[in-house]
Amino acid sequence: MKKLNIAFFGAPSFAARVLQRIIDDKNLPITVVLVVTQPDRPAGRKQISTSTPVKLLAQKHGIPVFDSFQLPTFSFQLKQIDLVLLYAYGAIIPSDILKIPRWGFWNIHPSLLPKYRGASPIAYSLLMGDKTTGVSLIQMDERMDHGPILSQQTYEIQKEDTREDLENKLSDIGYELFKQSVQLLINGTLQKVEQNNSNRTFTRLLTKQDGYIPFPIVQKIIKRVILKNNEIPPIITEYCNKYQLTTNHPSTSLRVNQPLTTYYDLFRGLSPWPGLWTVFPINGIEKRLKITRMTLSTNHPSTSLRVNQPLRPKVWAKGPSPFGGYRPLGEITHVQLEGKKEVSLETFQKAYGSFLNI
Repeated sequence: MKKLNIAFFGAPSFAARVLQRIIDDKNLPITVVLVVTQPDRPAGRKQISTSTPVKLLAQKHGIPVFDSFQLPTFSFQLKQIDLVLLYAYGAIIPSDILKIPRWGFWNIHPSLLPKYRGASPIAYSLLMGDKTTGVSLIQMDERMDHGPILSQQTYEIQKEDTREDLENKLSDIGYELFKQSVQLLINGTLQKVEQNNSNRTFTRLLTKQDGYIPFPIVQKIIKRVILKNNEIPPIITEYCNKYQLTTNHPSTSLRVNQPLTTYYDLFRGLSPWPGLWTVFPINGIEKRLKITRMTLSTNHPSTSLRVNQPLRPKVWAKGPSPFGGYRPLGEITHVQLEGKKEVSLETFQKAYGSFLNI
């Protein structure tokens, strides 16, 4: 059986994870003949020009790499391609390019489309407190994440899953969907299902400001003080307002009375970048304080009170604590002050005793 010649479009490490699995799978009836990724960009404190993980992997395996649609050699090579697989490429594909490959472009999208179209579906599934998410493999068209669904699979989000965890887990699911769909394509049995566009929602690019928490709210989180409506993270209220979700909606009903859960979900969704951070005043000078670790216990017998009796915010378990002989079922555990190393919250509290005052 003749193998399909495919091109792979992608950039970050989790896209490289899928490319690696495609390369390693000798039973997959395809050959990756070219890769398209983002140009090298400055990165890190020293702003060193850095290639994407996808580019580095392609070079390791001797696969031609392009970072521009403008080169004549690129257009020529793309005409020899049967199919393009795109995953986290990070740019809009011109409509004339979409039409070149024999079977067009397929896109792995880490959400259950039409929910969470756009740039940050994994982050939004976490910060919105979703219990399930998934992966959609679609046939691309000119509109963002709009094309018909070729395959889809759900995933039950674990309480400890961070964005990095989901990036890897959903990437593995995406690879399996691609593998299955390629075989269906070859067999002539691949089906397409149009999306229900009336249920569509969109996500946006994350910004550094999304991770900012005013210092008084950080103090409330630590002491489990019930939040006011205007103290819910802006990125959450922005999404809720856009799609007319209220605090009675399943996605938001616990957010006011469950401050720790709300910000734990935000922490997971924004980890590792931009992360959660606040500004802490020291001797009249404001210093940036990053929340580096959080926990949320779900297996303690008292945990059910957090859901069924949200107006009783102080449920404690025995154990060491920076503020007495009891430990909350979940908490901020580690922080990092600007210019300093990461320390436990207990250590930070000993050095800056006013941290928990409200």
